[in-house]
Amino acid sequence: MKTVVIIENEAVELEAMVSLFEQWQKEINILTAKEEKAAINIMSQHHVDLVVCDLALPKTDTLEGFSLLTHTFPYVPCIALSAKMGTSSAEALRRGASHCLEKPVIAAELLQYAADLLDTDTSGTVKGIPIHSFLQMLESEEKTCTLQVNHQKDTGLLYIQNGLLVGAETKNFIGEEAAHLILSWQETVVQLRYFNGQRKRQINKPLLSIIMEAFRLRSEKDKDLQNAPAAKNHQLPLKHLSTLGKRLPLEIGSRVKLEFPHFDTRFESTMVGMLQDHYLILTNPQPLADMDEKVSLEQRVIIKYVHKGRVWMFKAQLLKTVEAPYRLLFFEYPVVLHYHELRETKRSAIYIPCTFHMSEEPELYGTLIDLSMTGALCQIQHKADTPLPQIDITGDIMLRCLMPGIKEEQKLRGIVRNLAIDTTETNIGIEFENLQPHLADTIGNYLFALDGPAD
Repeated sequence: MKTVVIIENEAVELEAMVSLFEQWQKEINILTAKEEKAAINIMSQHHVDLVVCDLALPKTDTLEGFSLLTHTFPYVPCIALSAKMGTSSAEALRRGASHCLEKPVIAAELLQYAADLLDTDTSGTVKGIPIHSFLQMLESEEKTCTLQVNHQKDTGLLYIQNGLLVGAETKNFIGEEAAHLILSWQETVVQLRYFNGQRKRQINKPLLSIIMEAFRLRSEKDKDLQNAPAAKNHQLPLKHLSTLGKRLPLEIGSRVKLEFPHFDTRFESTMVGMLQDHYLILTNPQPLADMDEKVSLEQRVIIKYVHKGRVWMFKAQLLKTVEAPYRLLFFEYPVVLHYHELRETKRSAIYIPCTFHMSEEPELYGTLIDLSMTGALCQIQHKADTPLPQIDITGDIMLRCLMPGIKEEQKLRGIVRNLAIDTTETNIGIEFENLQPHLADTIGNYLFALDGPAD
């Protein structure tokens, strides 16, 4: 049952408004308030789907009460009623009103707007889809909404504007910290709600950076909760490779992760050069804060990176730092490398719009919903007026899509390995064929960042 709060000071008009909504829908819960602060108190105790507010209330010339209401509940749509259209109505829209109608209100117009907003703010629950995948879907579709995420005794709010994650809140955190916490939650119930834009931007980083950092933090937290023997049992098989007389499998421009002793934060750097058997040259790590105090020539640093489907790591001593013309770090050339293969079964839920191309068939539009080093699960939604072409097991297929961290559209060739068709959608399991090295590294880095391998 939907709940509507009506804010009206005049008894006659309030009665008429309540009667209008009750006649419109029998299954509706109407709550009333004489001013905005009373409405805020009501909304703090009840789930509310829509607010109708008369701006001609006493002491509302500055719209401070209205602004307080829309800022406190940015996920609840609000229809404002104004005695005359003009400056006040424009100001109400700027302060978060979904619509502003002139009084006397045309009943049909008000009810149409109310119906549209109640449909938009469905508060429908979503289960079984990871939050990060849902955010990627909203980003690709440039949606504006609020995700209300319920987890045990906490509730998180993620504010999305035109596809961008602009803010986040939990009981104890706001901004990036709140986003990291929410993305780390498991077994959640997600509700899709309205967003009126009444939140100053708290998050300026790209969504993928927020997701990766959230999973890194969760991985570190999980390690802290495990005892050493238990963690060891879950390590991937670690292999070793001597570098004597060999060039490191590390390309110029590759991103690497640096872990300094006695320092929790992991830093990122770029490899800009090497002299085989002598030294490596890396850029000054990011973030830059306090690096002078944290880097010393006596430290051995753990360096990690992904290359051709493997996670590589080694320890190296810092030899020298150079300040000009650019700040660079010189590390000793490692004697031995350690590596393990990324699990072939290691997968991540994802949402990437793409097009499917098959020989002599029209292209199809769908999404990648699951990704691994060896393949992907693709989904095509059925359209009643467009029959699907014949899709054959072991048939060749080519995908065109954007991959995480790459701005240009990529082509991925593969073979259809399985097919599941029901009344509304078709799921296609694809095994990648001749995956280009840079795409293998991109997928490997993405999976590595989400889950983080054991040390």
